[in-house]
Amino acid sequence: MNPKKVFRNFIIILSLLLIGITACRKDDICTDEGTPDLKIKFFDAGNHATEKTVDTLYVIALPKQDTLVAGQTKVSGLSIPLNVNADLSQFIFATKHNKDTLVFNYTRKTVFVSKSCGYKVIFHQLNVYLQHDNNNWIKQIDIIYHDVVNDSTHLKIYH
Repeated sequence: MNPKKVFRNFIIILSLLLIGITACRKDDICTDEGTPDLKIKFFDAGNHATEKTVDTLYVIALPKQDTLVAGQTKVSGLSIPLNVNADLSQFIFATKHNKDTLVFNYTRKTVFVSKSCGYKVIFHQLNVYLQHDNNNWIKQIDIIYHDVVNDSTHLKIYH
């Protein structure tokens, strides 16, 4: 074998190997949290310190009538997604015997998370309004955090 050919082949193989090794990069896998949900806990209206489950709960997102919770029993808390395309979200919270409509309004901020995760929306200045009628099963609502930026409990509902 010609030593020049061997050396040339060695250089070509070494160059390809170096290009292959340096071309590799870390996988872009998103491990950060995305857009946070609104987290709600249920409490006893007679004793605000006591958690109280809802016997049977239905949660329906308006206006599309999307069912988020369908007859779940013994609910002590839940997470619901707020609308990332509008500054308002409406939900019907219903039991077997009654239904109440809650209207949430807020301001939205889009935040860049990372190249692999992209963007997420966080919600600021959260307010909630209970549409009152003569027979509300929800007696009171307390906002714990007006900013929905993580998955901690943001709202207490007393019934």
